[in-house]
Amino acid sequence: MSRLSELPSMFRKADLSAFPPLAGLPDARSQALWVLWVGKDRVGETMMTSTEISSVLRDAFGIAVSRQKIEAALSKERGTVFRLKKDGRRVYQLMQAGIDELAAKREDVVFVDPRQAFSKFRETQAILADLRGDLRVCDPYVDPHTLDLLADCKAAASIRLLTMKIDKRTAFERDVKLFNKQHGDVLEVRVVPQRVLHDRYAIHNDGMLLFGTSLNGLGLKQSFVVSLGEDMRAAAMRAFDDVWSGAAPLL
Repeated sequence: MSRLSELPSMFRKADLSAFPPLAGLPDARSQALWVLWVGKDRVGETMMTSTEISSVLRDAFGIAVSRQKIEAALSKERGTVFRLKKDGRRVYQLMQAGIDELAAKREDVVFVDPRQAFSKFRETQAILADLRGDLRVCDPYVDPHTLDLLADCKAAASIRLLTMKIDKRTAFERDVKLFNKQHGDVLEVRVVPQRVLHDRYAIHNDGMLLFGTSLNGLGLKQSFVVSLGEDMRAAAMRAFDDVWSGAAPLL
């Protein structure tokens, strides 16, 4: 079996938990740097050609990026990638500057993998524990388990939860009362009857988190927790407040 055909299998078997999710990288450049990083740290391939990078992206991860596009992206790199000729082929090696750039992206995205559900759930809890200010949480589908994660928001001054469908409503209403009894009436829940909600997110003083699934489903399926910037936060806050003003209080 040739090296080119073996590489995708090697990447599929690699432990990727310490790397930013490939699906969260926006372009051929960052995707190629990611492959070089995983190759260096997990597969034992310190140098790769553009053809090999393209093959890994396509055959291991289902992302179609041509050899020519990768070459065009990496040929412009200065400091992040080292280029040289080896056995008549141009190969690329990732440098520390490239690793540092990708590592910064890792801090903005958490990939919740069911195979590592416990550790990733704990990582999400730690993120929620740091959220400050008056939280606005939008989650269309909630149940009593939703409150377990909201209880981790210990630094929040208040929590407004906007939802659309409540499973086990009697138990949920009971638990909201108990939640507020323990935490000092910080939680208010409102419900919209029509299907105007879709995304799951939390707006806090310093930014916004976008959840790939409802809070009560974290760890059950593959999903992301993504940190978004101030521009998205401002737009989402206006939309949240508009819907909140017309929503019905739970209690």
